[in-house]
Amino acid sequence: MPELVFFRRGEEVLRVGVGSTRLVLGRGESCDVVIPDPTVSRQHVALQYDGALCLMEDLSGHGTLVAGKPMTQGELADGVDLSLGSWRAVFRLSSAGASDGPTGVGRGTDVQSRETPEQDLPPVQVRVKQGTTEFVHEIREDTFTLGKDPANALVIQDRFISNRHLKVTRSDGGFHVVDLNSTNGSFLGSTRIFEAEIALGTALRVGETELFFEPVPRGQPQTSFYGIIGGDAAMRQLQELIQRVAPSAVTVAILGESGTGKELVARAIHDCSPRAAQPFIPINCAAISPQLIESELFGHEKGAFTGAEVRRKGAFEAAHGGTLFLDEVGELPLELQAKLLRVLENGEVKLVGATRPLQVDVRVVAATNRELLAQVRDGKFREDLYFRLCGIPLVLPPLRRRPGDVRTLAEHFVRAYSPRGQTVKFTAAALDKLQQHTWPGNVRELRNVVNRALLLRKGPKIDVDDVSFEAGVLREPEGLANLELPMGATLGQMMERLERQVIENTLRRFLHNRERTARALGLSRASLYRRLKEWGLDPEDGE
Repeated sequence: MPELVFFRRGEEVLRVGVGSTRLVLGRGESCDVVIPDPTVSRQHVALQYDGALCLMEDLSGHGTLVAGKPMTQGELADGVDLSLGSWRAVFRLSSAGASDGPTGVGRGTDVQSRETPEQDLPPVQVRVKQGTTEFVHEIREDTFTLGKDPANALVIQDRFISNRHLKVTRSDGGFHVVDLNSTNGSFLGSTRIFEAEIALGTALRVGETELFFEPVPRGQPQTSFYGIIGGDAAMRQLQELIQRVAPSAVTVAILGESGTGKELVARAIHDCSPRAAQPFIPINCAAISPQLIESELFGHEKGAFTGAEVRRKGAFEAAHGGTLFLDEVGELPLELQAKLLRVLENGEVKLVGATRPLQVDVRVVAATNRELLAQVRDGKFREDLYFRLCGIPLVLPPLRRRPGDVRTLAEHFVRAYSPRGQTVKFTAAALDKLQQHTWPGNVRELRNVVNRALLLRKGPKIDVDDVSFEAGVLREPEGLANLELPMGATLGQMMERLERQVIENTLRRFLHNRERTARALGLSRASLYRRLKEWGLDPEDGE
């Protein structure tokens, strides 16, 4: 089949099949091939192949450059160049290479994929990026579909993606992709595609999601799984457990220190499950007052209490068909634990003020950083609820137990939070400093440290001085590094010691110039002299 091969700055970016159906190219959204260039007309040129000749018709009114000369209509010779703004396309009567099948972009193009035995193809993957979240799908089949429907091999939750959005077929040169009449389209750069052959290393955009088609790194473990970053053995085991438990409806308890990413794990369980297309509702039990937690979980009827002016859905009802994530479940009051147990046992929710229960279909994933067994022994948590929640316990290792993931996580956060268009990297010394830290705040602390470092850096690299572990302090103020406050002193004594050390350090900073020191501290010279005399320091003495 004839085709147009598009080049951008000398690099091949797209191949378009030209068939018997009229193919319109231009910058307008209604064109079969959309060319994102303001110098291209909305409808610039039309091509049609009658089985022997390819006829070109200029639609711009100014002539289309063919072989460097304006042409309004005529026959295209094999190998001739077309110029469309800053884009260059080469017309070919047949695909280059005997093994190549015809390729195409357009609604009426008949495209056949190339057949190559799966065992002869190198392992490849699709890296899915949604904002700052990434996960990897390893391609094990010749053909697969992606979309929001759980029946797809690759399920992606994106409000602008169709249930069955894209079909991908492996070929010896890369991938053959077909848009399955999606509502919002599939894009290669700014060009909307309907069918195309793409090579490894290509990025497609569907909805708000980017798809990177890549070879699987040889000798390197997978480091991203539904936003969970880490190649440590414990993390790989966790990822395998998630894939094994996700298809079932069993209740899962996620146990781990604060900041280890419990909600990410809960979302991964939801996204790997048959409920992926249904709601995922997170509730932080520690962030809601005991007086409101019952209404938040179970909802209330109109007039159930003062201020209940309308009926309100609770979290269980909102999550019907999907997953409810109960974070910090150890903070639930005892009287509410009994009601939660009843929901888990029979699937019935009774709204506050209601007379009849409501049946719901919800999978519960709970998480806590507390020792629930210790709370059970102390009578603060129901034993029956503990065993009901811990159908399958997943334990998240703290960051200090997987130091090999510190660099991977830090570089991921730098890529995620760097200003658009800028490439920021760590120096070796900065990475060493990160890896020597014990990370009491786990991954959350590392993310905050990277954010601070991005603000503090002076250039395209994050150096060791830009890495600060002090919460709430960007840089240690000059002169305050060696403050020593006496243990056991009263508040007044500590404040006096602090005031004296600040003044002494500021005096040294200004080479004992009392006037500049007083001005820097917002004091009058008389106030400064009086303090120095009280401490037995001669204002005129430079020592």
